[in-house]
Amino acid sequence: METHARTGIRVVIAARPAVQRKLHEALTAAGMQVAADCGDAAELLAAVSRERPDVCVLDRELRGGGLVATAAIAAPARAPKVLIVGGRGSPAELRAASLAGAAACLPGEITAAGLVAAVTSVVEKEEP
Repeated sequence: METHARTGIRVVIAARPAVQRKLHEALTAAGMQVAADCGDAAELLAAVSRERPDVCVLDRELRGGGLVATAAIAAPARAPKVLIVGGRGSPAELRAASLAGAAACLPGEITAAGLVAAVTSVVEKEEP
């Protein structure tokens, strides 16, 4: 997906403050629209309902539970895609994220380019 096409991607970020800043900077620098920044699962659920994003990028260590929030978001029809960032990438973690409904899981540290590529990939895989 080209940079100009990324401007139509609406993202909600839910993460600890330090992680949130990095995610926000990487996504906005790529031309994506960050519709909301959330610090916990409750804020995230309210923002998803209000903003109707294409993708939610969640910190695995989100206050209130990243996997619990993923399951709550991914369940309804026409739900945004969920991308989880963090953890060690063990098979158990990846399986838990998948079972919760995450479209993708990016373990450990991720570069800005890797994050942007993952969000773009998740959106491109969206069914009509």
